[in-house]
Amino acid sequence: MAIRTLLVVISVQAAGAGALAAQAPGQISPEVLAGFTRTALLPEPAAGLEDAYKWLFQAARGGEHAAPSETAAWAWLETEWDGLGPPLPGEALVVPLRPDGAVVRLNLRPFKAAGGDPKALLEAFLSSARSFAPDPGLFVASWRAFGRGLAAGGANEWTSVAFEELDRASEKAGWPARHHGRAYAEARKPAYRVLTGEEADRLVRPGAGPR
Repeated sequence: MAIRTLLVVISVQAAGAGALAAQAPGQISPEVLAGFTRTALLPEPAAGLEDAYKWLFQAARGGEHAAPSETAAWAWLETEWDGLGPPLPGEALVVPLRPDGAVVRLNLRPFKAAGGDPKALLEAFLSSARSFAPDPGLFVASWRAFGRGLAAGGANEWTSVAFEELDRASEKAGWPARHHGRAYAEARKPAYRVLTGEEADRLVRPGAGPR
């Protein structure tokens, strides 16, 4: 089964088939994206609001904010690649960031362990950044949808007070990209690249051959 098809199957299971029935690829609603993100992150106790923000930012805007020149992107990847350890327990190769599978995270540790080619990954990363059309409006709307209904106290320290504080600061700063929260960074040691589903499919499917 191709990776992109598999991503859609996983996404339907995670977000609920009824919620996705009316959503064509590329036409996801903020409420569906927010719900998908909540479902994906709730099982991770170290995931804070910064991590939900980052998830939604990447799901709506892709990896364009992280794509410098090809030379700089290669230097960044090469340095990170050399320092990678083995995959963490349960670390997936590909993680869909939205129900339609249009944007994913490809985790570097399992990719390297499977014999992945870092130069092919770099090409897929840069191609993804060029081809995906960012939707800043979807990001803000889905982030606000995520925050609606948060209680004063909640799972993963997702509270209405903390949300409002991060929301105000982010709006004032012009909705910037953010780092992972400290707890999540220490627990999960995130090392990945944001790709389109199509690029991830071409990169990791068996027998894909040269790009």
